[in-house]
Amino acid sequence: MPEHARPEMVSTMLAALRTGTRDHHLALERDLDLPGRIRTRADLAAVLAALRAAWAPLERDLAAADWAGLRLDPRLGAATDLLDADLAALDTAPPAPMEEPDAGVRFDTPARAVGGRYVLLGSALGGSVIAPVVERRLGLAEGEATAFFRRSGRAPGRDWRDFRIALAARDWSAAELAEAAEAARETFIFVGRTAAPMIAAHHRAA
Repeated sequence: MPEHARPEMVSTMLAALRTGTRDHHLALERDLDLPGRIRTRADLAAVLAALRAAWAPLERDLAAADWAGLRLDPRLGAATDLLDADLAALDTAPPAPMEEPDAGVRFDTPARAVGGRYVLLGSALGGSVIAPVVERRLGLAEGEATAFFRRSGRAPGRDWRDFRIALAARDWSAAELAEAAEAARETFIFVGRTAAPMIAAHHRAA
């Protein structure tokens, strides 16, 4: 078997995350309704601000988690600064620096941290589909106010590969698999609970 194929095939953790979050993933896609909710530059700014409200506390808490033994960068795939740059490109000031709210998702074990990271890394896959649609619709240049969706300047494919390989390199107990899936579900819920009402409020006001 080729070495590069092995991690995907033997990663019980990745399989547990995929099967354990499928419904939550679909529910979040329905709640956010992207790129359908983005019809104007104001819509895009509202969506980016809503996503930032969810992303910043999650990335902060994941960076502080214990990644010992997984050989992963604690800030793997971090993208809050791209949201700030996109908001600035739309002449929308990012929130003033302050202590981010508590996400309410515990990343206090390696397995739970893996669950949260899975959700945020996976979002880059959807973003690569959303970005070109938004750019065409709003007449934006490639990467203009869509750096977050495109993960401009980053390497989401490499990040996902490194994450997948790290998961496959470790043996996970059944309890850890359940912990990771639970944390991933809670992460999906937090993003939806935080971002969806903000986006809906913008559309009601508009």
